[in-house]
Amino acid sequence: MMSVEEKKRSNGAAKDEKGVEIHHKDFDLKNYIKDYRGNTKIKRLVFIGCRCPEVRLAAFRSAITELKKSRDIELYTETVAQAREYLGEKLGEEWGFDKAWVEKKRNEFNAKERGLADKIDTHRRDEDSHEEILAAYKALIAFLQESGHFREALIKIRDSQDFARTPTQKLYTRLAEVENAVQLDLNNSRIMMHVSYPKWTADLTREFGSLKSVQAKIHVINGLYSLQRGEFENAAHRFKLVSFDLNCPTVISKRDVAIYGTLCAMASFQRAQLQINLLKSGEFKKFMSLVPGLIDMVQDFVRCKFRKAFEFLERLKLDIQLDFHMAKHQEKIYEKIHELAVVQYFAPFSHARISRMAEVFGVTQNEMEGTLVTLIGRGAVSARIDNFNKVVIAKHFNARTETYKKSLEAGTSYVRDLKTLLMRMSLHANDFSIKHSEESSFKNPEMKRLHPEALEDVVPM
Repeated sequence: MMSVEEKKRSNGAAKDEKGVEIHHKDFDLKNYIKDYRGNTKIKRLVFIGCRCPEVRLAAFRSAITELKKSRDIELYTETVAQAREYLGEKLGEEWGFDKAWVEKKRNEFNAKERGLADKIDTHRRDEDSHEEILAAYKALIAFLQESGHFREALIKIRDSQDFARTPTQKLYTRLAEVENAVQLDLNNSRIMMHVSYPKWTADLTREFGSLKSVQAKIHVINGLYSLQRGEFENAAHRFKLVSFDLNCPTVISKRDVAIYGTLCAMASFQRAQLQINLLKSGEFKKFMSLVPGLIDMVQDFVRCKFRKAFEFLERLKLDIQLDFHMAKHQEKIYEKIHELAVVQYFAPFSHARISRMAEVFGVTQNEMEGTLVTLIGRGAVSARIDNFNKVVIAKHFNARTETYKKSLEAGTSYVRDLKTLLMRMSLHANDFSIKHSEESSFKNPEMKRLHPEALEDVVPM
């Protein structure tokens, strides 16, 4: 049986979306879901079913159909219950709870799990070769994963690592742990920090330099981990490293790599960095070409054609809100993209009319003013707003004033150090013994001097 944590893993994200509805009449569910396999496909179908009324019936029915091809009894039971909660009798008897199927699969699971576990014990007791023992572990791990028991599978993967001798065998156990961790819980930092440990990634690159698809999986999973933590810049760098040889439908599609990487980059990079990391990156550009209009949108953004870029982002927004990994970050990412665009647009100007800026960004004047107030308050834009004329005016850096200020600070520091040296010389000449306090802190600690102003009455300067 599943643990409480595992049950939360399976459908918890979808349950948290109760009450959130995204109306997307043009959503092509069939074309969207064909790029996924296994548990990922089911989780995405359930997530969409919970959020989008227009495809809710089709999404839940597809999820239940897929589950009946699998062995995941607990996830099947939860999904049917959830579908009934949203759809009631509209779900249809064919997709209702099938008690006979559940009992049959449970009996099959118990018998097969026992048989596969006994096979491992037999190989170990007979001291068979490591290859035979590892093969038996592989069979049990695959069976547990198909049945939705990812925590038990993780334990068996770690047990199997004792019998991995060759580089290929070590690769299998490490990669199996990574992929299993994604299905288990991307938010579990203890698990993900272990699988994203850089040392074994370096070992993998050294031993399997030609296996681009394997390295691509690792970059994808680390990218998803960074995305879940809200580390958009790190996520962008990870997705950018993914090879187009990627083939990982149980985790992600190539279209997802393009969208996740592009949006995370736009929320983190300057326009010049976007040009280098996205538009001039031959490998990542292949991913971007899978999403019509994505390359043009980034080019518009780089060329300060923000209105066109934001119109595309607005059209993409509904798809993002139905994405299992990106939905909860959509608002924050879009906010960061808009704010970075405003900061970069205003940088070369001494002043700008708010109405003109609103026209450039395709928003109302009040929305533009609100964004500017936020950015000025945060210190991202050094400016002030003339409310009467509705103009934003830059606060220019005064190089002369700053130079004078630094000169005065340097002079003050020099005089203080000079007085300190003279005072120490005077004390030494008059045979004074000074005991320095360890708690004292001075600009030149190796001298261990006293503050000159404190002893001006003791030693004439």
